[in-house]
Amino acid sequence: MNKKVYCIGAMACDVPLRPVPKDIFEHDHLRIERPVWSTGGDATNAAVALIRLGASASLTGIIGRDPYGDFMAKSLEEAGVDMRGVIRHQTLGTVVSHILIEPSGERHFVVSNPVKEELGPEHINMELLEECDLVYIGSSINFRKLDENGSAGLFKKAHELGKFTATDFHGDDDDRGGYWLKKLEPMLRETDICLPSIREAKYLTGKKEIPAIRDAFAPLGIKILAIKLGGEGCYVTDFKNEWKIPAFTEFTPVDTTGAGDSFGAGFVRGILTGWNPEACGLFACAVAGFNITKKGAVAGVPDFQTAYRFVTEHCGAARFPVND
Repeated sequence: MNKKVYCIGAMACDVPLRPVPKDIFEHDHLRIERPVWSTGGDATNAAVALIRLGASASLTGIIGRDPYGDFMAKSLEEAGVDMRGVIRHQTLGTVVSHILIEPSGERHFVVSNPVKEELGPEHINMELLEECDLVYIGSSINFRKLDENGSAGLFKKAHELGKFTATDFHGDDDDRGGYWLKKLEPMLRETDICLPSIREAKYLTGKKEIPAIRDAFAPLGIKILAIKLGGEGCYVTDFKNEWKIPAFTEFTPVDTTGAGDSFGAGFVRGILTGWNPEACGLFACAVAGFNITKKGAVAGVPDFQTAYRFVTEHCGAARFPVND
């Protein structure tokens, strides 16, 4: 596939800790599996997943000049990520996420994030923006400088250059009755593909039910809204038609870390292939399903042919025309 996605946002070194029971603080001592570092962060996960799915990906984020940053840089270069936009910060350390993973695969993050106030519009690499077909912000509601109109300017410029735009979200629960929808409205008005989880969609809009959430997003001119519903699948609408797509039951969860990011990558891959929103949602659910069967944020992401074979066998090849 000759398409390139420019991913912008969080980069992190993940340290998964497993298995961790819900009542961890009732224990004085626990034995877990040997922790192994892996690449993480929303934008990082999306970039690596897109490459696995046959697209090209470049990345802008911040890592430190420390062992964690060295590991990230080496791992991402080996994965084939275009690293020209990555900033190696002289003084701030790399974001490190310790991930507590329950036996069921559900996970909880304990994060040190020294770069949250740093990444901003001044770090955008215009050469990478001009080269890409789609620009993807993986971490709205995470970097103040981007959220305060930096992302809006970026997406506006992307549209002027004829690019697609997409965003996912990453933030703490924030039930302030639609505060974030107002805060991010300038960016969302320049967004083609909006990819919140149901939790994020609720605190973005201040609404609790999908019809009300859809109606809150509709006036902004977003082309496609795809809401991730976890183990229930996803809801997708282009504001003319809507689809409730159940999760595939063939996958047994081992680690749900990165499930949403791999879903986003799968959805974007579908858009770049030219599929309609329903087909993109089905493909994205399959990609996320494969991903959660292995430990690590992107360890289970399949190659394009594996995911394509799965969805065509389960949903029919006519839904997924491929010309590349």
